[in-house]
Order: sequence, then structure tokens, then C-alpha cells
Amino acid sequence: MLHTLLFLLLVKHFLCDFALQGRFPRTNDKHKLTSRKGHLHALDHAIGTALVFCIITIWCATSSINFQWYIFFAPIILGVLDYIAHFKIDWLKNNFVHANEWSQNSREFWILTSIDQILHALTYLVLVIVFDIYFI
Repeated sequence: MLHTLLFLLLVKHFLCDFALQGRFPRTNDKHKLTSRKGHLHALDHAIGTALVFCIITIWCATSSINFQWYIFFAPIILGVLDYIAHFKIDWLKNNFVHANEWSQNSREFWILTSIDQILHALTYLVLVIVFDIYFI
């Protein structure tokens, strides 16, 4: 079940990071803590993460897994944690890009973007471990 959870979180990530992010206006302010675009993007991730954990929570409640009432808090808590982590990772990346005046045409930008994606995947692994330890 945990490997399925990680897979669903990664699918959610790619949908939110690539398919959904394109609907926001092209602004270059994600290096600011007040970036509306940055917060909306992180909110997409939080909602997506909460939905994935809702599906898994319902599955846990109807399966033979040792179900506890507090498992219903998992989607909210883990969605908020994803919001914080996603916003902070993107904010740090965009600050670094902005400070170094890199463009999407530079090799350094894409190396940093790779690191950004690895950190997001690591976030999901941590969320799965937290779910496993504290909720099931």
C-alpha cells in the first residue's frame, strides 16, 4: 500500500507541477514570500496531496489495516505539510535563480530544477513515512 501511495503522490506532483501550473499568469515573482502565483501553486499541491491521502484513508478504513479514528486528520495535516514544503522548496529555487540571473536557457537552471524535483520527491517519501508511523 505504501508504494502505491508514493506512486499516487508522484503522479499528483507531475500533474500539479506541469499540467496545472501553466494556467497561472507568467510572472517572475516566485522568489518573493508574497508571490500569489507561488502560494496558489503550493495550494494546488496541498489539495492534491490531501485528495491522495483521502483515497488512501478511505481504503484503510475499509480494509484489514488497523484503523484508528484519527486517520481522518492525515489528509489535512499532510496536505498542509506539503503546502509548506512545496512553497519553501520553490521559493528557495527561485531565489537562487533570481540572485544569479539565470534563465531557462542556462544549464545551471536545469541542474537546479533537477535538484528541486528530487527535493519534492523526497518530501513525498517523508510524507509516506510519517503516514505509516503516525496514522496506520
